[in-house]
Amino acid sequence: MDRDTKKKMINEYKQTKHRAGVYRFVSRETGKYVLAASMDLRGIQNKYQFAIKMKSPGALPWIMADEASKYGLDTIELEELELVDIKDEMTNDDIKEELEVILELWQEKLAELEE
Repeated sequence: MDRDTKKKMINEYKQTKHRAGVYRFVSRETGKYVLAASMDLRGIQNKYQFAIKMKSPGALPWIMADEASKYGLDTIELEELELVDIKDEMTNDDIKEELEVILELWQEKLAELEE
């Protein structure tokens, strides 16, 4: 790959809007879940698909890997709960702040549902 092509690809990647948001892995068998936020939901989705394709629960968070080992990978779901509305003027720090707020709101919401 020549230098200009590589530079162009890097610039295109930087211009790509990332999907940031709150997600959770859920066991349909027990209801256990892992709630988290990510600046790269596509990466999380890819990791989940990789775990399924390779039949390897080790690619999942350890609580979900344990659930998958007991009940099967097909009992684990990945849910995207809320996306950050990323605006052009937002910096990565702005997006991270927004993610923290959204994650906290989802923690509270799910805690209320468990009561």
